[in-house]
Amino acid sequence: MERRRGIDDCEVGPVPPQRPLDRFGFIKQDVNSSAPEGLAKSRLVVEYEREARRVRKWRKMIGVGGSDWKHYVRRKPHVVKRRIRKGIPDCLRGLVWQLISGSRDLLLMNPGVYEQLVIYETSASELDIIRDISRTFPSHVFFQQRHGPGQRSLYNVLKAYSVFDREVGYVQGMGFLAGLLLLYMSEEDAFWLLVALLKGAVHAPMEGLYQVGLPLVQQYLFQFDHLVREQLPKLGEHFSQEMINPSMYASQWFITVFSYSFPFPLALRIWDVFLYEGVKIVFKVGLALLKYCHDDLIKLSFEKLIHALRNFPEDALDPDMLLPMAYSIKVSRSFAESKNEYDKQNGKQSTESTGKHKHVN
Repeated sequence: MERRRGIDDCEVGPVPPQRPLDRFGFIKQDVNSSAPEGLAKSRLVVEYEREARRVRKWRKMIGVGGSDWKHYVRRKPHVVKRRIRKGIPDCLRGLVWQLISGSRDLLLMNPGVYEQLVIYETSASELDIIRDISRTFPSHVFFQQRHGPGQRSLYNVLKAYSVFDREVGYVQGMGFLAGLLLLYMSEEDAFWLLVALLKGAVHAPMEGLYQVGLPLVQQYLFQFDHLVREQLPKLGEHFSQEMINPSMYASQWFITVFSYSFPFPLALRIWDVFLYEGVKIVFKVGLALLKYCHDDLIKLSFEKLIHALRNFPEDALDPDMLLPMAYSIKVSRSFAESKNEYDKQNGKQSTESTGKHKHVN
């Protein structure tokens, strides 16, 4: 078979100059620490010891290479849920994400498929993917070098998916999903996790977020608007008076699952729960943000309101504050009711009532 041309035929750019990085590989925005050096070191020691204890618990729970995972989930689902909500240890995150998403099973059932898609197939989206690659996590060291290893891996995963599912193809927001996954796993693993998410290996399929017309985005924004009006009625009324709707501030929350512009530590914690519990955590986090900032948002007029909804204060984005608030918010009944209402308005029968979710076999 003839090998197709792609990003591998592009010339690699110069290596970017070295700059201080945070623990996740992002360029530090503020190099100066306000804490005294001795205090900072003692905090690091405490955090390291706490993380080491968590890692030992998790290793015992998942077994070698994930061998005990399914058995433990069946025996103690409440423990698994509680530990995931506290955050998966970073060194185990890639493996656990594959286990809870169902992507590991897809990989094992489809040997050689990813290589075939990358090497021998061609995609109508290749130029679009190459154009957008430099916009994905531009401040992360892995993706900074033009046509370097990170950008090539990202291109390969997105190109492979655009061939695997030609109906969806490629949409710009998909780059942040694939980019996030590549920071924790290999190309092939990231590809199959993307497949698991979009095709619905465990939870409802996400592909509607990226299809023509973004149908699932429209549905989720309708549902989120319904939840805001129900749970935060004063703010919902203020939004109506100022002619603010969720499409003006929340679309990227759903399209990239908070990976686009939110602090990386928060995004990771949200993804831990998202992969295990499904999309409702995106609604809960969105509602928790609005609830936390309620008293400030309700005083603002249109332009300042839009700016505030796209630039939440740092204290609102603390995972240890925001996520417990999100977990306490109940959305299930309203979520189902607003889904049925949306389907009626759009002349569709609810997939939940018919049970016709599309899954990958």
